[in-house]
Amino acid sequence: MFHKVALAVIVCACAGTAIAQNVLVNPGFETGAHSPWFADSGSPFVTNTEAHSGLFSNAGFSGDSIRQNFAPIPAATITEVSLWVKRLGGAFDQYSFYYDDNTTGTFLINDIGGGDDWKQHILTSNLDLGKNLTGFSIFGTTNGPAYMDDFIITPAPGAASLLALGGIIAGRRRR
Repeated sequence: MFHKVALAVIVCACAGTAIAQNVLVNPGFETGAHSPWFADSGSPFVTNTEAHSGLFSNAGFSGDSIRQNFAPIPAATITEVSLWVKRLGGAFDQYSFYYDDNTTGTFLINDIGGGDDWKQHILTSNLDLGKNLTGFSIFGTTNGPAYMDDFIITPAPGAASLLALGGIIAGRRRR
């Protein structure tokens, strides 16, 4: 058993220097399509009219909403939730975090836009740190369009390895 614990410590040490990986797939719509994002409401679409980086972004009008679900990740391990938006004037509306206990945290963004350039919004502070995050959506653009790009949800590097180490140690103590 000592060898398993030693191996786990080595894995954690190596993972601690790793770069955090975005849990979102297709975060910049560079496939030219939404998938695995989906329209939660309305008819948002992928466009090459505007992009913060790469060639594509999501465009939303009125009550358009996009959402992506993913495997549960402890919200306490997430170091960044952010996105870039380009919106001429007016407020956006809201975004939601979805958790594995079937609860949702919904929050307003009132300062997207106000110019003709891209603006980053960091949303990390509204995570419920005692829960496991399983999805994210963003909704509403008043008149639109709002262009959204470069979504990020990243856990701390090595967070999964540390959880695995805790499981190995707990398993050893039970014997």
